[in-house]
Amino acid sequence: MNYKSDILEGLGNSICAESSTNNYSQKLKPFYFNPKRKTKIYCGDALDILKHIPDKCIDMIFADPPYFGNQSGLVIKRTDGHAYTFDTQKAQWAYSKPIAEQFKFHYSWIKEAQRILKDGSTIWISGTYHSIGAVNVVLQDLGFKILNDIILHKRNAPPNFLGSCFRAVTETLLWAKKNSKGKTKFNYQQMKQLNNGMQMKNIWEYWAEKNPFRHPATKQPIVLEYAILASTDEGDLILDPFAGSGTTGYVAQGFNRKCIMIEIDQEYCSLIKNRIEGKYGDFKRKTGIERKV
Repeated sequence: MNYKSDILEGLGNSICAESSTNNYSQKLKPFYFNPKRKTKIYCGDALDILKHIPDKCIDMIFADPPYFGNQSGLVIKRTDGHAYTFDTQKAQWAYSKPIAEQFKFHYSWIKEAQRILKDGSTIWISGTYHSIGAVNVVLQDLGFKILNDIILHKRNAPPNFLGSCFRAVTETLLWAKKNSKGKTKFNYQQMKQLNNGMQMKNIWEYWAEKNPFRHPATKQPIVLEYAILASTDEGDLILDPFAGSGTTGYVAQGFNRKCIMIEIDQEYCSLIKNRIEGKYGDFKRKTGIERKV
């Protein structure tokens, strides 16, 4: 039996309507599936689940992988209004790892990401100075064509808590095409329209908004709006292998895209489910043009 086609049957048309005819498909039964909102969540390790997705079936990937930047294990008092503290002991995925382990990790999941992307489709990967260099090397070594590095400037970023170095107000978002084949999917005119008729730059400034839920590393919806509008069309299928609080799916369903999310933490899977279903408020567009009905 072909596990890949069985587990993610009808991927392009419906969003993965599985049959449960073998033990593996039972194991990969989705944590959540909402056909109305065209969203599916898998609870598990992305390195395992990605291997069972068919070749060339994904229109876009957005990934916010671990940064491996936490070296202290401290409980830090926050002053940015998002939470009282940042408990790094709870964010074990952020713990530092030797550089060889980081490269091994990124090679494993990015190689699978390349396999499942359609020709001409793109991947977006965010990171800080701790991690983005390794990601850049892996992308190029695997044959991706890097299109841009996007600088994400958080205008209300928190201070450096210990006063030990400069205040960090940016992250980097790499945008890359799976290889040199096919025409790059880029909605250039739409992005120009979003930018008041001018060509959009690779610096995206935004104000981070408070969240009514607890997660230490939530991506802001406006960042996902730009990425999704730039590189997908309505009805396209988006994948997020490290879903976290589910911003990718939250924005994707708001723009009539299909979305598959993978998240290893069951509590966060529940958070994503609640967010998709509107517990924390319905999707409200941040970018500046009228949405087509």
